[in-house]
Amino acid sequence: MRKVIAVDGTFLRSKYGGVLLSAVAQDAGNHIFPVAFCVVDSECDASYRYFFEQLRSFVLDTPELCIISDRHQSIRKLVSIVFPSAHYGCCMRHLGENIQNNFHNASVVYHFYKATKAYNIDVFSDHFNRIRDLVPQAATHLERVEFHQWSKAFFPGNRKRLAKNINQGNKLLVYQTANYKYIVTSHDEFATVDLLAKSCTCKVFDIDKVPCPHAMAALRCQYGDDYGRRIYKYSSSYYKVKVYLIAYVEEIKPVPS
Repeated sequence: MRKVIAVDGTFLRSKYGGVLLSAVAQDAGNHIFPVAFCVVDSECDASYRYFFEQLRSFVLDTPELCIISDRHQSIRKLVSIVFPSAHYGCCMRHLGENIQNNFHNASVVYHFYKATKAYNIDVFSDHFNRIRDLVPQAATHLERVEFHQWSKAFFPGNRKRLAKNINQGNKLLVYQTANYKYIVTSHDEFATVDLLAKSCTCKVFDIDKVPCPHAMAALRCQYGDDYGRRIYKYSSSYYKVKVYLIAYVEEIKPVPS
């Protein structure tokens, strides 16, 4: 399971009332996996403290973990207390809806989503500067939220995708600069790949933990005809079939009252 957990609360419209708190994650195939849920009286510090303490009993607090939410103050506060090593991030959809409702500018929303999904800081800056030109107040609002909480470019993950990257990588030119280090070029761009560091200047390799098209081209140059078998050694273990299946091996049982 990817180490990204989305937490949210929703009001229950029934005679019993209350709020349903839930935590979900994604597997390597982008399927939603329920991690935990409970019903509480309201969204408050006490409710989220209980929820996160129960979550902590089986979700390790590590720097690799990211917990995202709709910026509810209690969630942010209790994440810092119960999961101090984890990274806190904002839900892109909630933040995008907030921008639309407050600034009513479709172009700003368009550039916001482009900025959130950009891997490269230069591409991020191009879209963010367009937001600043269109509605300066929207740019100020996003700066206050802080870039590292909603942008891939500033952040401290299948077979189908690998096949796509392989096909794109076959169209690129490769120049070796040192052992396991390459410059990869196309007609309109170039990137630097370090296979040992599993890194590329496009940042897709670094963030998604899957060889990007530039890395695929470098792997082809490094290993020749044998590179197809080497690809999986350069991908995160979370994308391997064995690890993917482990998430669904055990029976999911409700916790006692």
